[in-house]
Amino acid sequence: MDDSFNLIEFAPLGLTLERIGPFQDRVEFFDFRDTPGQPSNYYLLLSGNGRGKTHILEIMAALMGALGQKLDSAPKPFGFEPLDKGDGRAQLDFRVSYVNQGIAHTVVFSIFGGRAEEEVTFKHWTTDMLLEVNATAWHHFGVIRRAANDYKWIGLRDDWTRSFVTWVADMVGENVGSFGGSSALIAPTLIYFPAYRDVVPLPEDERRAIEAPQDWNYRPVHIFRQAGKHWRESLDNLLVWLMWLNDGRYQAALDLVNEYVFAETGKELIGIPNRNELVAKVKCGDARSLHRLDQLSSGEKSLIQIFLLLGAHMTRNTILLIDEVDAHLHPRLRASIALRLKDLLKRESGMSAFLASHADEVIDSLSLEVEEPGLRKSALLLETPEEEAEAARIIAEAKFIQQSLGN
Repeated sequence: MDDSFNLIEFAPLGLTLERIGPFQDRVEFFDFRDTPGQPSNYYLLLSGNGRGKTHILEIMAALMGALGQKLDSAPKPFGFEPLDKGDGRAQLDFRVSYVNQGIAHTVVFSIFGGRAEEEVTFKHWTTDMLLEVNATAWHHFGVIRRAANDYKWIGLRDDWTRSFVTWVADMVGENVGSFGGSSALIAPTLIYFPAYRDVVPLPEDERRAIEAPQDWNYRPVHIFRQAGKHWRESLDNLLVWLMWLNDGRYQAALDLVNEYVFAETGKELIGIPNRNELVAKVKCGDARSLHRLDQLSSGEKSLIQIFLLLGAHMTRNTILLIDEVDAHLHPRLRASIALRLKDLLKRESGMSAFLASHADEVIDSLSLEVEEPGLRKSALLLETPEEEAEAARIIAEAKFIQQSLGN
């Protein structure tokens, strides 16, 4: 693999974990493939509270964080307590397709992390398993914790793994070419929005200036919990920076939000109308009614944060995670966000979205029985072992009754 490495696909296939959150009694595997066996690009996590939806998303983000580090330095902690302090372990598998020197390749790439005394993985991909996902080879990588604060790289004896991880690390800090399009960077990134999203007002004494937003440009993982506590973390700053760059991305940002958040609402993100104030404004109805972003409703603030930050940091191979995607949303907006994310996935062929939700409107949007061009859909209903056993018992009884009636 050389510097001309051309990534076509970086799609999650599945997650294996043990001793993390509610998953304590057995090794759990979550399959991210659709019914034909292809990696899903629209995936819903469904369950009651406390079943582990958030843990799954947090683990995916933590494991992606292992990428982007320089291999000549000691690995850093994951920033996820079950992997950094407990006995938790996890493995995230991807299908990776790329072109190297004019030849197309497809492999499975696994990232492992957690407590282990020696190099280990949960799931070893056999030749038959690789054939199921049209891959020809398996490569693994990760970080094991042997004792407190004793972290070790694994998988680096494999030339492909070392070359791929080094390629990703060398991309860190590069211009993403945000808001999609053919100019966007091809390196993989994961963008995670936890459930508690907000846009808060900046302190009155906070200095506003033209400066790069926090973690600007490429990172393998971005986690956005709250926007606006400080200037560099604010959406105002992001829009000011894009306006200053003057390369088309500022208008693209406004267009994205107005299409996916404010369509048919009578509202419009007009950006930074006053270059002396450096405050982003939303026009509500007539031009005299302008609101700051932190003055919008909770649901609108959640959506504008998602689409602005996604647009700013997405690459051509993006994994989007949104916990409680329906949080603070009116029922009409719940249905709307699901449909608009579907439209975005159809437009951005290298993107996949993993959504956790309780809302009927979001669940109904899955429509597994309906084929939709550009979408590969699947879902996971998280149940306790007792609930699974009860469901299996009911199914077995139904089959027995059906057979008895048939006889």
